[in-house]
Amino acid sequence: MALKSSFMRGLAVLAALAAVLITGTDPVPAVADEVPAATAAITTGAVFNDPQGTATQQNAIVDHIENLVRQAPAEARLRLAVYVITDMGFVDELIAASARGVHVRIVLDASEDNDASYAKLRTALGTDRSANSYVKRCVHRACIGNAGTPRMHNKFYLFSRTGGADDVVVQSSANLTPHNTVDYWNNAVTVVGNTPLYTAYVDYFADLAASPDRETDDYYRMTTSGDVKLYFFPRAGTDDSTDTIVEILDNVTCEGNTSVGTPTGRTQIRIGAWDLTRTGIANKLRQLADRNCWVDVVYRHLGTGVADTLSGHDRIKLYELNQDDGDLIHSKYMLIEGTYAGQKDTKWVFTGSPNYDVSSLRENDEALLRFKSDSIHDQYKSNFVSMRTVVRGY
Repeated sequence: MALKSSFMRGLAVLAALAAVLITGTDPVPAVADEVPAATAAITTGAVFNDPQGTATQQNAIVDHIENLVRQAPAEARLRLAVYVITDMGFVDELIAASARGVHVRIVLDASEDNDASYAKLRTALGTDRSANSYVKRCVHRACIGNAGTPRMHNKFYLFSRTGGADDVVVQSSANLTPHNTVDYWNNAVTVVGNTPLYTAYVDYFADLAASPDRETDDYYRMTTSGDVKLYFFPRAGTDDSTDTIVEILDNVTCEGNTSVGTPTGRTQIRIGAWDLTRTGIANKLRQLADRNCWVDVVYRHLGTGVADTLSGHDRIKLYELNQDDGDLIHSKYMLIEGTYAGQKDTKWVFTGSPNYDVSSLRENDEALLRFKSDSIHDQYKSNFVSMRTVVRGY
C-alpha cells in the first residue's frame, strides 16, 4: 500500500515520456486535475485525501502543502510542527526552500520514526535556534506536555507569506507518511489572512521550539478571532468539567432550527474519529440524542465504555471504518449543524490534531480549531459522507 501512490505517479511519467517519443510534442495531461496547481490562488478552506482514489486524490493534502512551500518567497518564514515525517520527498522540498532563502523552522516529536528525516534536516538546516532555519526534535517526546507519556502530536504549518498571501495557517490531521496518504482518511484546513490566529500559532510554535523543553501539564489556552477559535493542549484536570469536547457539547441545543439540521429542525452532530475513548464525551452524546439531536460517528476505535454508551439508540448511528473496508480514518473532527451557543441555523467545525482520548486532552502537545462557517462545514460534511459510504454494511 505504501508504494501504490509512487507507482501511479511513475506510470504517469512513463506515459508522458512515451507521448514525447511517439509524437515529438509535449504531452497533454490525461486528467486535468493532475496538473500541479502551483499558481492557484490561496484561499481559506479544506482539503481532504481519498486513500481509495486516484494518485491525485490520495496526495491531495501533501500536494497542497508542498505547493505552499514552493510558493514561499525568500525571507518568508515557514514554521511547522509535525508528529512524524517519513516522506523524504517532502523533506527535500523543505531543504530546497531553505536553500532559496526561506526561513524554515521545524519541530518534531522525539519519535524513532523521524530518525532518517531528522538526520537529513539536521545536516541541511542545523539545530541552532538563533539561525534563520533549524530543526528541533523534542527531548522528552513532547516539547511542552510532561504528564503521563506525552507526545508532540501537532500537525500544523505557518507561512508568513506564500503565493502572494500573508499569514497563512494550515491545520491538519495528517502526519507526513505514506500511510497517511494512501491508507488513511485525513483532512487539512487552510486559513488565509487571519493575523491574530496566525500570531497565536507563532507564539505557540516558539514555546514548542524553546530550549530546554518547556514542561507543564497545563498549557490550556484559547484565542478567538472572528468566526475562528483556537485551543492549545495539554489541559490539566481529572473529570468532565475540564474536558473541552464535553464543554463544547454542553453548548448544543437539539431543536428549534428552521433551515439546517434535519427536516424537522433537529441539530445534527457528526464525528469522524481515529480514537474515541473518553466516556464523558459518550455520555454527553447520548444525553443529546435523548433530547432529539441526531448523532453519526465514523470511527476507527471506540473504548469499551464508549461503545456500550453509544450503542442501541435510535438517534445514534455508528460506522466502523477500518482496514476491512480498505483503509482507516485518521481524521479527528466534529461537525455541528443546528443550534450551538444559542445560535440557531448555524454550522460549525471542530478539527485539528487531538484524538478524543485522554492523552490528547491531558498529556500531548495539540491544537484544535473551531470554525463557524457554512462553506467549510459543508466541505467536511461531504468528506464525512464519503467515509461513511465505504463502511462495511452501510
